[in-house]
Amino acid sequence: MKETNDDELNQEMEALRGLRKEIANLPDPQPSAAADRRFAEMLAAHTKPERSSGQTRRLRPAALLSIAATLLLLVFGLGWYFGSTESDAERQLAATRTLMLELMQDRRSSQRMHAATVSLDIDVADPEVIANLGLLLRTDENTNVRLAALDALRRFADAPAARREMLDAMGSDPPAAVRVQLLETLVGLNEKRVLPYLEEIISNDSIPRRLRDAAELGTFKLI
Repeated sequence: MKETNDDELNQEMEALRGLRKEIANLPDPQPSAAADRRFAEMLAAHTKPERSSGQTRRLRPAALLSIAATLLLLVFGLGWYFGSTESDAERQLAATRTLMLELMQDRRSSQRMHAATVSLDIDVADPEVIANLGLLLRTDENTNVRLAALDALRRFADAPAARREMLDAMGSDPPAAVRVQLLETLVGLNEKRVLPYLEEIISNDSIPRRLRDAAELGTFKLI
């Protein structure tokens, strides 16, 4: 059995030696004309001199892709920046609303007055803030708190909601000091809707003469 295996192994080795001889005797492969042409073109592409600075150079696709990616990042960056700024403004407005409501419920007039002045921290005519200022202007028991609310409303005088709050306050029978300030403010804004209130003041003999004179002067300016 061992001799048989040795014979088979010798035969396989002899076959391998024969195959190696045949491979060694094969002629060296010669490149085709097409292969020579492709090699020459590749070599020329790598050894081609750079164009002079006076000639226009085309951007490669990779360069165009890089520029596009940079512009895209810039657009997203600007969007994030302005979006973040807007979110900060919204958070500040929400905080102002919350603080204002808390201060309005305080028993101390100084704190309620502060409720009016915190609106100075915002630049937008927020409807909720304007409504809170109008409530202070119409209903607070302290004259100084009402005057502080009126001062704050003047900042938003171009907003129709702010003018409505002032007109409503005129009809709520405010203290004389507040009424004078309301009258002068609305006349200064050329708000003709205040005329009926001025006529009531002029015709009411129980109202101090100084206030009636101011109403007459305001009527003269508006008509």
